Amino acid sequence: MKNLLLFAALFFGALSITNAQVSIPGGTQDVLKNFTAPPAIGDIGKTAGGIADLLGSKLSLGADQKKSTLDLVSGFLTDKSGIMSLVKSNPSEYLKKFNPLQSGLFGKLKTIMGAAKYADFLKLKPTSNISTNLLSHLFF
Repeated sequence: MKNLLLFAALFFGALSITNAQVSIPGGTQDVLKNFTAPPAIGDIGKTAGGIADLLGSKLSLGADQKKSTLDLVSGFLTDKSGIMSLVKSNPSEYLKKFNPLQSGLFGKLKTIMGAAKYADFLKLKPTSNISTNLLSHLFF
């Protein structure tokens, strides 16, 4: 009987530790409280080209940097379009998939642009999710 009680105590203790490790700080509702649905992407090639042109001019990117940026943004938008259906049906799942995509894109952009231009890129973040601002596709 003592062994059974000891086992039960260890089991429930381990279960509570496991739950503590996977909980989201602030809870899921806090993460979703400020969630803004991203704009529809439309034609990926056209959108990616517009973003690459915009970044090329705003950040004075060289031809190679602009081409690499176009390739990265095209891939990112393709991947993002694959999860857009989650925006309405499961926003928390959308964010769980979007955040690593965005982090990967931004890390590669920093490598291509260099630290100074990347810092300038981050300053171009729209203050809100405006569908007419092409950069909204990268930040939201």
